[in-house]
Amino acid sequence: MARSRPRTIAALVLVVALALALGSSAVLAPEADAVLSSSTLTLVAGSVVISHDGSEFTSAHEGDVIAAGDTIRTDAGASAEITYFEGSSVRIEPDTQIVVESLGTEADGGTVIAVMQTLGRSWHVVTKLISGSSRYEVRTPSSTASVRGTVFAVDVHVDANGTAATVTTSEGVVVHTATGLSAGAAVRVTAGRESTMSAGQPAEPAHAATPTVLREAPARPAPNPAKTRAPSSDRADARKDARLADPPRAITQPKDRAMPSRQKPRREVGD
Repeated sequence: MARSRPRTIAALVLVVALALALGSSAVLAPEADAVLSSSTLTLVAGSVVISHDGSEFTSAHEGDVIAAGDTIRTDAGASAEITYFEGSSVRIEPDTQIVVESLGTEADGGTVIAVMQTLGRSWHVVTKLISGSSRYEVRTPSSTASVRGTVFAVDVHVDANGTAATVTTSEGVVVHTATGLSAGAAVRVTAGRESTMSAGQPAEPAHAATPTVLREAPARPAPNPAKTRAPSSDRADARKDARLADPPRAITQPKDRAMPSRQKPRREVGD
């Protein structure tokens, strides 16, 4: 009996540890699922297919949940749009393929979105990234586009030197960094300009973008009117309360000043 007691205690400790581990994972799982389920295909037009984490391609539909590892491909004349959990979105144009590489949050609350685009053109509308650990990146075979709150396009095509990528900025600034033999070379692409990088070629300076491409840029969604009206409504209520509180003070003050004039005069002793 004395020898079996330590074993019993060890078994109980193991059971408790497993229970705590399962309990913590049960608590964390809903939060992780919530992040995943709020990144979806919000537009599917024409022939669009999707592969979930390397599985066979199937027809995509609006409302499909997007997770890291998914590949979305559009055929000729088709398009799709992904809206991510933190509000950013990407419009995938015809004959384009992207792979969602990273999609989640950091320990400090920063958001991480990274995609690999191997073909075609995509337009990205990126929310303002506040946290220092937040990042939004689009990788191509020849370069990487990194942004912090921007509207920009990435066009992957083949030129005389092989695969090339053109970044066109409609709003904000994109840092376009070369890979391959020119790894590390970076070009700042400001609004209205574009930068093209080819595999193994020196990075070229940014230049004026093609107007027809800029006209295709998606508009950033307008702020929610309900959110913008709320503060003004609160201020109006506060002003109304203040007006209602003022009249009693205005009425009492004249009465206080007028009181001495209505008092009867004192009579002197002996009158």
